[in-house]
Amino acid sequence: MSAVCWKCVNDEHLRAIIREKGEVLQCSECTARKRKAFSAESLAELLDPVLQEHYLPANNYRGEQEGDPLSHIVQEALGEDLNFYDEIVDALIENDGFRPQDGEDPFFSNDVSYVSRRIGVYALRDWWHSATEDLKHSKRFFSSTAKELFEHLFSDIEARTCWDVAQRRHITVVVELPEGSELFRARALESIEELKNALKDPLKNIGPPPPARARANRMNVEGVAVFYGALESETCLAELRPNIGGEAAVIKIRTTKTLRLIDFTKIKNSARALSYFQPDFNQQAEKNIFLRQLGSLISQPVRPGKEADYLITQTMAEYLAHVHAKPFDGLLYKSVQKKGGKNIVLFPHRRTVADNAFSIAYVDESIKFFETSAIEYEHIERRVTAMDDGEIIDYTGYDRLDEDDE
Repeated sequence: MSAVCWKCVNDEHLRAIIREKGEVLQCSECTARKRKAFSAESLAELLDPVLQEHYLPANNYRGEQEGDPLSHIVQEALGEDLNFYDEIVDALIENDGFRPQDGEDPFFSNDVSYVSRRIGVYALRDWWHSATEDLKHSKRFFSSTAKELFEHLFSDIEARTCWDVAQRRHITVVVELPEGSELFRARALESIEELKNALKDPLKNIGPPPPARARANRMNVEGVAVFYGALESETCLAELRPNIGGEAAVIKIRTTKTLRLIDFTKIKNSARALSYFQPDFNQQAEKNIFLRQLGSLISQPVRPGKEADYLITQTMAEYLAHVHAKPFDGLLYKSVQKKGGKNIVLFPHRRTVADNAFSIAYVDESIKFFETSAIEYEHIERRVTAMDDGEIIDYTGYDRLDEDDE
């Protein structure tokens, strides 16, 4: 009888189950005789409800015939390199409790292909919506709903990784921007006087405004200045959403220290390794999906008249800058105005907005002036739904990302 001991298992959750509930058997992997182990039949018994919860026969899923064989999903669920998968598969098939007399088909079969059940993010979407409503209409400054939401979403952000094609390795979504990195900042010019002021003192007049002039925006409330910029000058100009003939100035900035950032452009392709045997698998899998969608959500511009919708991202920014266990210097997120462009927001380290409040300095003689000569537009179909209370919720960004994740 083939078996695997707890020491030959990499999955910490599965290892703990075998240590607690296993019996002393000879391990087929390391040949140890005195450790607790699970036989092929015991593994099949453990896997049965897990596989039925997370997989479906492909022919029952939208009428599709594609999918993976039973042996493949068994290996995927266990995540181990065992030498007796065939025995586990045979045990699953033999012990399938289907009732042919009631017209039931077996769930486990070598003649069936399987697909993963889709995990919805309805609970987190509702939580996000509830926190937004809380901030809008109830507890703007002390919303426990928002604080608990962000604690849940970002509790393990440092452990999230994504595959970097260029480097051919997994990298974290928390990144360090080295000292001396170049950033760009743009501002629209409405008069010749503004142009003169920009030439006279570029950082003061093109850089972040003083707190008294700071208007509410995606990541800051009115009166709290943050640095909005981009990694490319073209992205800065596009983010201004200028009119034809509009004029703007762009300056180059360099960082004066290493900055710790969350790169939301990487979150879409990131994940936190999960085990099917951990008790909160569904909750953590839902968080994986929602965080991948969040990068797109925070990039969307707020329509005129809907400025209150900024409250949730403003609160998120303050949480990450001041409340998170290891606060961040800022965020990177994709530009919706410039394809492939990357925006950056930096949080101030002091209440006064000086050069060193954001750890940035102006690059001498880097100021440039531009006039908009042409604008290109691209349109997508919106997907909206009406709630019972009459509120209209726009799930366009969510739905597009759902399609990408299939």
